[in-house]
Amino acid sequence: MRNKLLTKIGWGALVTAFWLLLWQGLSLLVSNAYFLPSPIETFLALVRLLSESEFYLVVLFSFIRVILGLLLGITVGIVLAVLCHHIPIARKFLTPIISVIKAMPVATFIIILWITLRGSALSIFIGFLMVMPIIFQNVLDGYDSIDKDLYEVTVIYEFSAFKRFKLLTFPTLFSYFSPALITSIGLAFKSQIAAEIIAYTNKSIGQYIFDAKYNLNTDTVFAWAIVIVLFSILLESVTKSLLRRVKK
Repeated sequence: MRNKLLTKIGWGALVTAFWLLLWQGLSLLVSNAYFLPSPIETFLALVRLLSESEFYLVVLFSFIRVILGLLLGITVGIVLAVLCHHIPIARKFLTPIISVIKAMPVATFIIILWITLRGSALSIFIGFLMVMPIIFQNVLDGYDSIDKDLYEVTVIYEFSAFKRFKLLTFPTLFSYFSPALITSIGLAFKSQIAAEIIAYTNKSIGQYIFDAKYNLNTDTVFAWAIVIVLFSILLESVTKSLLRRVKK
């Protein structure tokens, strides 16, 4: 176990060093911090951000918006999938709308909704729109993949609804829901930050990225990008851990 951990850490350090060296090389080649700041310049910009008290408040507000968008998308996606499974006519009406939402570019949604929504409401709703179709489709696919022969066995042996759900329905749906949730986390972060930038949401990561770009502080833009990636990875790791516990 210890050797595996050391090997994993070693490979992680090697891969990180490779990409940092490549980044540094490209930065030297471009030789213009406005277009591509070096890793050191980006790190110093990140340190400056971390030293500002407002940084933590801004990150907290954006993080809360991401969580709210995720929870809303997950809840509505599951409810609609259950509805479409039990009521076939609902599936006929809802599936085309879900397909349109999935196909529509994020920026288009942001611009359209910007007419009626502002600030936090816009970014949360964008996150919801990006997450809901993924959860909906995967849960619905999970229902469609339930083994009909096994289902008939549970009927023959007169399993209770709870026992049937626990032994057959839930494990099948969970295997489809888990990857959808992991995918949704990264998508929620990206889409909501994009909404914050375009809508210039007050007290948000998007607002600070816009200001940094406007003031030609590209190193700060890169620093904020690192913050977004780290928080996305953190939330994804916590979610994976929770999903493993639920599965057990």
